[in-house]
Amino acid sequence: MQAILKEVENYIRQLFTESPFKDRVFYDYRHTLKTVDHTKELLENQNDNDLDVVALRLSSWFLFLDDVHSQEKTPVKSEERLQRFLKEKSADQILIEKASELLKAAWSLEEPKNEEEKIIKDARSGYYASGNFDEVLELLLIEVNRVNGTEISINELRENYINLLRNEHRFYSDYALENWQEQKENNVMDLVAAIAKSAARKKKEKLKVNLKNESPERAIQSLYRTQLRNHLKLSDIADTKANILLSVNAIIISLLLANLIPKLGNPTNSYLTYPTVIFVVFSIISMIMSVAATRPKIDNNSLVDQDINEKDVNYLFFGNFHSLEPNEFKEKLRSIIVDKQSIYDSLSMDLYYLGKVLKKKYQLLRWTYTVFMFGIILSVIAFAIALKYYGMDQELIEAVTPDTP
Repeated sequence: MQAILKEVENYIRQLFTESPFKDRVFYDYRHTLKTVDHTKELLENQNDNDLDVVALRLSSWFLFLDDVHSQEKTPVKSEERLQRFLKEKSADQILIEKASELLKAAWSLEEPKNEEEKIIKDARSGYYASGNFDEVLELLLIEVNRVNGTEISINELRENYINLLRNEHRFYSDYALENWQEQKENNVMDLVAAIAKSAARKKKEKLKVNLKNESPERAIQSLYRTQLRNHLKLSDIADTKANILLSVNAIIISLLLANLIPKLGNPTNSYLTYPTVIFVVFSIISMIMSVAATRPKIDNNSLVDQDINEKDVNYLFFGNFHSLEPNEFKEKLRSIIVDKQSIYDSLSMDLYYLGKVLKKKYQLLRWTYTVFMFGIILSVIAFAIALKYYGMDQELIEAVTPDTP
């Protein structure tokens, strides 16, 4: 009989790798192995020597080969496979009938008639006493929705199993009642707690959404934060552009000083004087304007007490509070933070004056690039005219003038 038990294990393992069992994530081969282990555990703790151990172990291998998710859990296919397998192995007809009866008894809603039926029923539902039952249900949920094409939630499945474990299911064997019943009851309490926790979390999330929708505070804060960040980024971009133009002009002047200007002392290169002067002048003007665009400015105007009440001064900006004494600054700051509207007004003024600074920067930067571009164009034209009309004449003069001994 040990040989047939080994052969049935190989048969079931191969069967679960084939369609439609390959898509199962809960009632799979591992679940069948656990059920077989439950059967072994129950048999090892029974004192009744008249039990048909082989029939019980054989039937436990075939428990989950039918559509276990249907409303009518009748092991028709399982029974057919069990009988066909045993007949192929030339098993005794008594064993075939006994195993088939136990297989049907495992899924029957009727009370068990003997100890063997108690064992097979308890083995089939042994996972109800699992230590990680909520995780077990999550796997079961995936399979149920996949097989039945439903979209039930984990809480719906939890509620179904709370009702099942409380009102419909019971263990029958003495060993299961003594060793599994307590864990099953703990699982019921854990499911109730999980539903309550999930409901509280959903209520909290809903409350957060409602508060967010009802109160504009977060939106207002995001508005100020985004706008201030954008304006500061625009200021950085303006400074970068001015620095680029400043560096380019510095390189141009350095090259002119090193290479072209020393050659102007030669009378033969006098025709390059005016183009060079134009180029240098426009480069210097561009550099001065670039420096002006990035030059920091701090107001030193005296501030009167009524300014903050009129919301005309932002004391959060260092240019306005740098001349105040520490106590004066703290007093002004308290008068701002005591009122939410004053805070928003101060941020608004900060944004407003930052925009005015950006306007001056970008206007000056635009004129700087215009002057630089105009200077480049004018210098190129001047060099071209000088070379065409004066440079060629100077070369002809040098060609016809005899060398003095």
